[in-house]
Amino acid sequence: MRIDRGAAAESFSLRPGLRTGGRMRLAETIDVTFPDGSRLSQPPGRTAGELLSAWHPEKAAEYLAARLDGLLIDLARTVDRSGPLWPVTFEDRVGREILHHSAAHVVAKAVTVAAPGSLPTVGPGSEEGFYYDFDMPPITPELFERIRSVSQRIVSEDQPFERREVSREEALRLFALNPHKRGYVEKAAAGEGITIYRTGDWIDLCRGPHVPSTRWLAGLYLLGFSGVTQGGAPGGLPLQRVRGVAFPTRALLEEYRTMRREAEARDHRILGSRLELFHFVEEAPGLPFWLPRGMIVLRELEKFVGEHLRDAGYSEVRTPLLFSSTVFETSGHWEHFRDNMFLTSVDGRPYGVKPMNCPGAMLVFRARARSYRELPLRLAEWAPLHRLEASGTLHGLTRVRGFTQDDAHIFLTEEQIETEVRTLLRWIREAFSTFDLAWKLELSTRPEKFLGEIAQWDRAEALLRGVLDSSGAPYHVNPGDGAFYGPKIDVYVRDSIGRSWQTGTIQVDYQQPIRFGLEYQGADGGLHRPIVVHRTVLGSFERFTGILLEHCAGRLPPWLAPVQVRLLPVSERHLARAEELAREWRGQGIRAEASDSATTLSKRVRAGEVEKVPYLAVVGDTEIATGQVTLRIHGEKAPRALAAAEAAALLVDRIRQRSFRP
Repeated sequence: MRIDRGAAAESFSLRPGLRTGGRMRLAETIDVTFPDGSRLSQPPGRTAGELLSAWHPEKAAEYLAARLDGLLIDLARTVDRSGPLWPVTFEDRVGREILHHSAAHVVAKAVTVAAPGSLPTVGPGSEEGFYYDFDMPPITPELFERIRSVSQRIVSEDQPFERREVSREEALRLFALNPHKRGYVEKAAAGEGITIYRTGDWIDLCRGPHVPSTRWLAGLYLLGFSGVTQGGAPGGLPLQRVRGVAFPTRALLEEYRTMRREAEARDHRILGSRLELFHFVEEAPGLPFWLPRGMIVLRELEKFVGEHLRDAGYSEVRTPLLFSSTVFETSGHWEHFRDNMFLTSVDGRPYGVKPMNCPGAMLVFRARARSYRELPLRLAEWAPLHRLEASGTLHGLTRVRGFTQDDAHIFLTEEQIETEVRTLLRWIREAFSTFDLAWKLELSTRPEKFLGEIAQWDRAEALLRGVLDSSGAPYHVNPGDGAFYGPKIDVYVRDSIGRSWQTGTIQVDYQQPIRFGLEYQGADGGLHRPIVVHRTVLGSFERFTGILLEHCAGRLPPWLAPVQVRLLPVSERHLARAEELAREWRGQGIRAEASDSATTLSKRVRAGEVEKVPYLAVVGDTEIATGQVTLRIHGEKAPRALAAAEAAALLVDRIRQRSFRP
């Protein structure tokens, strides 16, 4: 992008994609564009559901909501503005979030029916499930069963979710008996639209959207209840939390319950403790303690990523953990992310612990004059990041408050984006094949509120779509879910029991360089604006470790295993030979250890299996006499009698190849 010093200053204000004054603008004729490019021109007045049904009537039963020009809306919402109209289904990540949020409303209604006087506070939905917190006496098992029964009855009654906009005064009147809801209304900005949803005779404060009716929640299932404190703060108001999941059919629910039983047997939190990889303490919620064996896994993952960085021409940087609020104001994160940041004050000025590395990368680029000859400039940073995640969402390593990710920022020209993204897609394929993980990509496009010009967004989206199409990689379009500064490609992996996990991301950003005033001297001698590609592949090392542990049920690939081989002396007189071999093999780069002979050989073999050691080498009289070991390889029924040097060579080869299986 050439910088024209004589032109008006480049704008970086947020541009609303649809709303004006909280309402849609009316037009005499609207043009609606569907995902396949077909268009429909007509007077306004038909609902999103009617328009989508006319477009593809055979699929209408799958639609649970819609996106209009990036804004999520109910199917019953009248379409009064031109723009792209996309259906939302349960197969879409955002569709699952909507369905779970609708389920939370049903459960909130059920609680108020089963326990009159209960006060609903907040009930978010996510891709994985939902919870709702209530100001009420402790829930008993008997009350929980009543809540479950009432929830099922509400679902069976097929009650519609009806949206209505109300004034601030009416909202305060409707929630006069619930101080929590009144507090949300009072915090709303002046002139901000306030919406409520009615489900039968019950109403809740909510911006929506929701599924059309409760029949969509046929697979509603309550997982449990617990006591929490408001905001997760010690000494906060005690609340009761009800957790659950929901699916559009009972069949999908049963599939989930089967998967859940398998997942419980693979819970990385239990495995991490049993294998002595990491642990958590109440005094530091969401902040993992990495133990010596866990650090081995972490360093091996870093080495794996680091080799790619070296081969692909990255340079490593390290930026401060703490920045003045002015840095985050410039980047836009202060407005959009402040509630999820750890904040403090230094010399009377507000500071934030960085939740992402991108502002620091911008300051590194801006530190001196740059030339086009330096581009693409690839800066990698593995620095600790911290995000103030809600206490109720924390879950072992997969949802933490402190983490490190394989993060990098690539400064380049628009012409260089395609080549760089192709390289990243090849690396994604290589990385996840190494871990025997199936993967797919999701292209997220311009959201309702965004920075920059629509023409820039259109170019970036077209470029990413073209690269994906030509790569042959499986991908899905998620309209309206891009970052506020640019479109992105998110990476989703599927583990061995069928669960989907988001890991890496590739984001094209025109806006951060504008906000930070970045520029370089081009071949023409003029000053130009670079573009930035934000990218991670594995994502956070913490989250990826949790995913990997559950994917392989704790039996890590040999190259990642903290102990790769354990030598087992048959008796005390064989211990010296076992220790000698362990020393020799460690010298060849194998993580080897010798066990004592205090217990029987069968018990030590069993212990090695429980501790997920991939190779066990038995040393007894026969082995010493022949210079061999009896090698037990996980997954093979019969042990192998191998010369000690041959066994070591086999291990070295499997480790260097980064084989997934022993």
